[in-house]
Amino acid sequence: MVDNKPLVLVADDERNAVILLTRILERDGFAVESARDGEIALDKARTLRPDLILMDVQMPKMNGFEVTEILREDPVTARIPVIFVTAAAREPSDVAHGFDLGADDYIRKPYNYHELLARAHSKMRARQLEDRLQRRSEEMEALVRIGGEFNQRLGLGELTNLILDVAGQELQADTVELCLLDDQRRPVLYQDIERGDHPLGEAKDLLARQDTIFGRVFTTGEPVLVSSDGQDAAIERHLAEEGLQSAAAAPLRHHGQLVGILVVAHRTLGRFGEDDLRMLRSIGEQAALAVRNAQLYAELRQYAQNLEDMVEVRTQELREAQAQLIQSEKLAALGRLAAGIAHEVNNPLQPILNCLEVTIEDIEHDDLVDAEVLRVAEMEVQRIKTLVSRLLDFARPSAAETEAVDVPDLVSEVLMLINKQLERMNVTLHTSIGYTQPVDGNPTQLKQVLLNLMINAMEAMPDGGSITLELYDHNDGVMLSLTDTGIGMPQGTIDRIFEPFYSTKDDGTGLGLSVTYGIVQGHGGEIRVSSEVGKGSRFDVWLPYEHHTQQ
Repeated sequence: MVDNKPLVLVADDERNAVILLTRILERDGFAVESARDGEIALDKARTLRPDLILMDVQMPKMNGFEVTEILREDPVTARIPVIFVTAAAREPSDVAHGFDLGADDYIRKPYNYHELLARAHSKMRARQLEDRLQRRSEEMEALVRIGGEFNQRLGLGELTNLILDVAGQELQADTVELCLLDDQRRPVLYQDIERGDHPLGEAKDLLARQDTIFGRVFTTGEPVLVSSDGQDAAIERHLAEEGLQSAAAAPLRHHGQLVGILVVAHRTLGRFGEDDLRMLRSIGEQAALAVRNAQLYAELRQYAQNLEDMVEVRTQELREAQAQLIQSEKLAALGRLAAGIAHEVNNPLQPILNCLEVTIEDIEHDDLVDAEVLRVAEMEVQRIKTLVSRLLDFARPSAAETEAVDVPDLVSEVLMLINKQLERMNVTLHTSIGYTQPVDGNPTQLKQVLLNLMINAMEAMPDGGSITLELYDHNDGVMLSLTDTGIGMPQGTIDRIFEPFYSTKDDGTGLGLSVTYGIVQGHGGEIRVSSEVGKGSRFDVWLPYEHHTQQ
């Protein structure tokens, strides 16, 4: 802002007094305006906003006391220093009344002009100090507010728009520009308040040139004030090309690193001063912190998104691995039942062979074919077909979908697969199947749960024994209990029985009960085990009637 002479308003209806005061003040470097009555003095005080008013008490139309009272009530003129220069106020009560109204000092006529000048300088210095304190107070309040507004914006785009708006409003600029830099001091954003985003190529060009205000700050790292007074001719010419005559720029620094540059400009000559530059620097400091916070927030969100993607990929891999594991265990279970299954398939073959031999003999002897013989063969074929169908259903990879599963029917299908194995191992089966509602689940996986438990129970009784299978409603679900009279387990084994790869068998994989546990948990159910060495074990599987399957 261009320095001007301090302006003094002389309000006095005596022409000679005005002429004398004008000469004294102008010789001392002041600019002077005069008013011959109170109304004119009030009007000029409002329009000119002088640095000091020398006021006579007795004036036409409105006296000095009345003018002062009105001045103090108007925020625009409230802080203008007023010195009464008068011969009228000689009584202490008059002086007190003037001070009560807001006068800053009194000088009685006739006066010593050295004293007059000294008091004028003193009051203006006091006014300037007060103004500076007021401005600093307002700046501090503004910065606290601005900091709060900046820190509420975590999105970088929203934040940069706010920085432009705040700088423009606080400094009353015609245009505001912001350039953000990365860790390598390369531009990553270039915006202005009027046109929004600019190509980054424009920013690179401005930063590389020393005749631009951006280039000056980028090179020196210091704030710049341009007032078109010839001191920065190259930058002033560049501003003039854009129709601008004054500008200020401040660096945005975070921990000593330049992260951006903020520029305000105006079409008016000398629009910005040191106070404006200080305010811009303060806004830049707040903006730098907020920008860095927004960048870190964006990095954190990106990291979180990447982490979510990694978790999703890993989860899918685990699902696929689990599906493969379940399928392997199903095939392993069928392998362990192979002898019983082979016997189950082999039994119907002899009747079928016999029926075919009888039929062939009838045909060779031209006898009528016995339909009853063929029906027996058909029944045995259907028996094999049903068994193979059950085996294929069980061996087929499990689909992810769930459906309503009739648990008693499921138990019957599994028992059909292992009946011969029970007979071969001399194991007696006792069942108690109560009424249960259907459960929402994967039938193939639930079959595997029961099959694994049945196989484990049979293998725990190498010399034969008994298995008791109970099915009943329990706590909004179905409870399946399997009790054997086998060798039992010590507590150490019970504690680890569901751990992957833990097995008490020499040829065991340690995956059967682990897979069983996973399937039950995935169906929202629970599985518990109790056992006593030498007496047997009991497995309880509870499945809810309604749940959300965890695949």
